[in-house]
Amino acid sequence: MIRSIVVGGYLLIVAGMIVSEIIARSRPQTFAPVDDMLDNIMTNRTARIGMLAAWWWFGWHFIFAQTIDPLVL
Repeated sequence: MIRSIVVGGYLLIVAGMIVSEIIARSRPQTFAPVDDMLDNIMTNRTARIGMLAAWWWFGWHFIFAQTIDPLVL
């Protein structure tokens, strides 16, 4: 039950991202597309370091680190 709620939540987030990108592509004067926002963010060195740190944290905690012991489940 909990697993299906979590998966549904992630699918809702992905659907929201897709819808927002479609809206941004159709009306770029009111809502900036993701690539334009990233181009603007990456001009600042501090923001680049912050993005690198965020991706490192995400990768370490969700891809490489063992968060649960599979033998306990």
